[in-house]
Amino acid sequence: MKITPQLIEKYLNNTCTPEERQAVDGWYKSFDEQPNPLDVMDNGAADVLRESIYNRFKSGLSSSKSDNHSGGTQHKLYRAMYGIAGLAAAALLLTKVSMMFQAYHKQPLPVQDGAQIAFRNATNSIHKRVLPDRSTVWLSPHSTIIYPKKFAGHFRDVSLSGEAFFEVTKDAAHPFVISSGELLTKVWGTSFRVRAYKNEPAEVAVVTGKVSVLNAKAHAEVMLLPNQKATLYHHEQLIKNTGNAVAAEMRIWKKVSLSFDDAKLNEVFAALNKHFDINIYSKDARLNQYAFTGDFSNQSLPAILDMIRQSTNTNYTIVHGRSFAFNPNK
Repeated sequence: MKITPQLIEKYLNNTCTPEERQAVDGWYKSFDEQPNPLDVMDNGAADVLRESIYNRFKSGLSSSKSDNHSGGTQHKLYRAMYGIAGLAAAALLLTKVSMMFQAYHKQPLPVQDGAQIAFRNATNSIHKRVLPDRSTVWLSPHSTIIYPKKFAGHFRDVSLSGEAFFEVTKDAAHPFVISSGELLTKVWGTSFRVRAYKNEPAEVAVVTGKVSVLNAKAHAEVMLLPNQKATLYHHEQLIKNTGNAVAAEMRIWKKVSLSFDDAKLNEVFAALNKHFDINIYSKDARLNQYAFTGDFSNQSLPAILDMIRQSTNTNYTIVHGRSFAFNPNK
């Protein structure tokens, strides 16, 4: 069965026949076997890049209509689909993939009231957020994530500004796609950190699983495995790093099992500092002497700190990136 723009639109609007849906599903899955299926897709949050994506999408559709070769048509159509998908994630305006085609007709990009959640961590500690698919996001201070109230369509699209660590629920049929500045990160189920601060090189670092990272401007895509990191330099040079330095950087996100039985809280801090090579402390003398009992099974450091915070009625502040200062709640 030939894959056409009309068939794709029927698929996205859920109006195609079972045979047509099976054909589109098979066509889409075939791209996962190719080494670089996304190497021409534009993506970004800035207005200039948003316009560039729109132009590429329009050009891709026009070319696909004039191409008489089915292979060429499918390739251009694939580029068009992913370009507009990147636009939707970057613009933070679309909640259903079916709305993507409206951009081609120069219609306003619609926003459904209450369909999206924009959450900003305004605190100075790491905040845990659970998404509709049960994926967990650990959002760093002064970072923002935008996601739909309910994931719909083929992709689970979210957008990030700042830094977050993701623990993605596995779903092979619905890739999890993160738009973060000039990078697009695609996964099925894994754990990794994305860092996308303004005026800083964007990064993606993996703890478990495998992640695809794309920078369309440089036509570059890299695949990352555990203890590997991709960094975008000068907006176009995507460099992959690996080894002990990356492992050390991601150490706080690697899960461990630790238990404490009636230990003073400053002793708990000392044990965590030694294990994670970090600096956790409190200047409050009474808090340091607090008798703490806890069993942390298969938990990362931020998860452990979150449980300590809740059980001791305290809070913590991240100081200079590598220190965590605990204080009693007032």
